[in-house]
Amino acid sequence: MKRTIVAAVAAVLLFSLCLATPAASQEGPMARKYFSLTDGPSQTPFSTAILVGSTLYISGMLATDPATGKFVDGPITDQADQIIRNIEIVLKKAGMDLTNVVSTSVFITDFKEFGDFNTVFRKWFPKNPPTRATVQVAALAMSAKIEISAVAVR
Repeated sequence: MKRTIVAAVAAVLLFSLCLATPAASQEGPMARKYFSLTDGPSQTPFSTAILVGSTLYISGMLATDPATGKFVDGPITDQADQIIRNIEIVLKKAGMDLTNVVSTSVFITDFKEFGDFNTVFRKWFPKNPPTRATVQVAALAMSAKIEISAVAVR
């Protein structure tokens, strides 16, 4: 009798493990959905954004015009505006908007331009802004003045 109960419990456990295969979990909360800034193939070796559950992780973005693919050279204010517009595009593709952004990481090449950047940031996030870490770096790709990554939650 004990052997039958043990065998039945083992069978139930084994069946439960079979249901929890990676293929079955792809539809669960750990499933990933990928988003890009444009509809064309990505030119980068990383994903622009990945939605896992209700959280969207957006890679660091530079001031690239999605219509032309060209870098927007100019003052930090112009670059920051373009980056946040790009973040907004990706958010919309994921069914979100800027109010869903909970955290940002900002990399700037010159803290003398920090105030100018803050002006742009306040324009885009006027109420209840996301958390933010801002770090000065020696250089960024494409000689950019700023790069921003973000995390958003539905």
